[in-house]
Amino acid sequence: MTKNDRLSRLLLELPWLIQNKNTSIDNFCAQFDISRDEANKDLSLLTYVGPGRFGGELVDIQYDDENISVIDSQGFDRPLRLNNIEAVLLLLGVRNLSEISKDKQEILDIDIKLSGLIESDIADEKYKQEYSNKKNRIKEAIANRKQLVIHYIDSHLKLTSERSITPIEIKTLDTKEYLTALDNNSSQKRTFRLDRIIEVAVVPLDALPQEITQNNIYSEKISLRTKSWNASNILDLNIPYTRSGDQLHIEMDLIDPEYLLEIILRLDDKTEIVCSKKMKSNLQKMLSDRIESIL
Repeated sequence: MTKNDRLSRLLLELPWLIQNKNTSIDNFCAQFDISRDEANKDLSLLTYVGPGRFGGELVDIQYDDENISVIDSQGFDRPLRLNNIEAVLLLLGVRNLSEISKDKQEILDIDIKLSGLIESDIADEKYKQEYSNKKNRIKEAIANRKQLVIHYIDSHLKLTSERSITPIEIKTLDTKEYLTALDNNSSQKRTFRLDRIIEVAVVPLDALPQEITQNNIYSEKISLRTKSWNASNILDLNIPYTRSGDQLHIEMDLIDPEYLLEIILRLDDKTEIVCSKKMKSNLQKMLSDRIESIL
């Protein structure tokens, strides 16, 4: 038996023991097709499992030559309450396990279930309040024609330097809200996803003169078709999609080409992209600029 086989078994043993808190060594051995010597080694290792490193934070499993009893499960018998980051890390662990496990279909089923749970996760009240406050500050700046300084997570998912902008309007596309603004340094119009704006500060300066009409603000219908296993690569982007067999289909109204490029770079090279020639040209230029900045 390899170390990978034992790891897969250990991951199954603890949930089984918690469901069968008082059982016999023989029953445990029969369940996992192991010898008494292997059972003792596994049980010894499982007593070091828990949310912390100390005795009072570890699963309390008592066993002798005949019987096993789970005295304190340390909450492993309760449903998990994970935030998005914890859930994504768990999903990455499952995907790594799928590469070494013989039960690939079972691991794939777990992958799909975890993906669904993460997609349906709803932000907690604290996040909702912070988002609402941020949006209200932006609306006030628009109404009072004031400038803003923001910190923004760009399509590379890295915190950028602060940006000085003149906010114009907030639009909603595919359940996501976008801020259209004038970059005060380049005098170019930009779009920012509200959920990626980390900080907002109102500057006591009047908005820059601008002549931007509704015709300047446009969106484009984008369609992507790829393999369903790519879903776990875009979980943190919160993109709505549908599955059909082994295919994953994404449709969205897009006003941020950099965001589309970020999505495409996370998918496999067989992904089908349906968009305008202008959008494809923009994507090629952005990709070229990104490569030049690295070299």
